[in-house]
Amino acid sequence: MSQKFLIVCAAAFFLTIAIASIAKANGGPHGDYTTTTDACAGCHRAHTAAGANLLTVETEYDLCMTCHGAGSTGANTNVNDGIYTARSASTTGLSNTVNSSLIGGGFNKYNRLPVTSKHDVSSGLVIAAWGYSGTVALTPSRGVRRAITSGLKCSSCHNPHGSTNYRMINTSINTIPITVTVTDEGAAKDYGKEHWLSDMSSICDGCHSAYHVTTPGSGSDATVAQHGGYAHRVDMITSNTFLETTGWSSNGGVTVTLPLASQFITGTNTNNLVVCQTCHLPHGSSAAMAGFANGGPTGVDVLPGNTNTTDSALLRVANRGVCEACHQK
Repeated sequence: MSQKFLIVCAAAFFLTIAIASIAKANGGPHGDYTTTTDACAGCHRAHTAAGANLLTVETEYDLCMTCHGAGSTGANTNVNDGIYTARSASTTGLSNTVNSSLIGGGFNKYNRLPVTSKHDVSSGLVIAAWGYSGTVALTPSRGVRRAITSGLKCSSCHNPHGSTNYRMINTSINTIPITVTVTDEGAAKDYGKEHWLSDMSSICDGCHSAYHVTTPGSGSDATVAQHGGYAHRVDMITSNTFLETTGWSSNGGVTVTLPLASQFITGTNTNNLVVCQTCHLPHGSSAAMAGFANGGPTGVDVLPGNTNTTDSALLRVANRGVCEACHQK
């Protein structure tokens, strides 16, 4: 056996080890399997599959709901109803109150109310997204819709086998690279509080990157906002350090709270970043829209921001409570 062959074999071995040891944000049974794992059989059948990709059930959504659904006995995260449960010891959740709301919302319910808007991953239909990025970020204006031809599924955003990104977010969405820092995996996992950095906003870039405006003054000066028009800045630091801990109560006694990125990474209020998910729930919202929020000042629901009684645009709080939480007028 030649020395050159031994060197090549050794290099291949160490490369394999390096690849196998790449850190992934895997929750529970979603990756880093042993060589004789039984996990494959939990989702796939080689010869008797009921769905595409050799799934044990007909659709991807149904498969995910066998653990994350309302009536399942698997994961503690019931994303259908948007609540944290206590069904399984296989997932870690620190300081989570049973039946508390998940910070990402729910597909059917949120805060125990039916959702008024959601990312519909159950139908797999081809849909159109506002501010869709296509293959080149920020190509269309914010008021342009473009079809996501592959349809919307759970795997549009998440990699079921694990990812180097936070919460198993795909490293590419609609061909756009996505990087979200893993900040809470392992023993620190907590489904009720955010552990976000500013790159949390990049999750939305695959479909809505025309809204990802970070330029100072973009809400007041149209010339500094991409593609013209005004836009609320994201990935910005706010001086409102109290929103998550105490909220703000109006004279009517209603408390308005919003999650600010990075607040709970170290257990203290730090960095206080406003990201897309500060105002919007990625799974689904039960917020109600009335008055000027029902169709907007024009009364016509044809543009982004013109919410109505059946479309709350994934906003966390009813009407424009997300504005009042910070601006308190």
